[in-house]
Amino acid sequence: MNRTEKAEIVKNFVAKTGGVPFVVITEFRGTKVSEVNLLRRELEKNGMSFKVMKNTLAKRAFSNVGVAGLDVHLKGMTGVIVSGPDAIASARVMKDLLKPIPTIQVRAGFFDSEVVQGDAVKFVSELSTRDEMAAKLLGTLLEVPRQLLRVLKAHEEALAAAAGE
Repeated sequence: MNRTEKAEIVKNFVAKTGGVPFVVITEFRGTKVSEVNLLRRELEKNGMSFKVMKNTLAKRAFSNVGVAGLDVHLKGMTGVIVSGPDAIASARVMKDLLKPIPTIQVRAGFFDSEVVQGDAVKFVSELSTRDEMAAKLLGTLLEVPRQLLRVLKAHEEALAAAAGE
């Protein structure tokens, strides 16, 4: 591969990962090509991608995007999973897709401007999505007026009972 081809690969990867909320570094040693292809197709169906990268090119690409701290995890056979626009939903999809392929190991990830270790990537997949958090917040905000109405209704009933109605 000549310099121009390498620069083109880095440029394409930077364009794909720039502004993406979640990137995962994996090792896929011992994984069958058919399993990698199946994973790649399933990820693409969910707006994600899996790219096998040379470590030096990945280091360059991450440097160009402004992702620091993943360099130490770039060794051996490296596969990079790039999320869709929703990091939490992408992490959940990734977790479900990687379950039947034990040979693909998560080394680290980049989430919310921080490098996270392999176990923390699993934690990200267990977080609530933005919509779920909004629904929980709305439920919490609506509970206070509901409780106030219950107390006022109980007080009204107590007054009515005391008045003999």
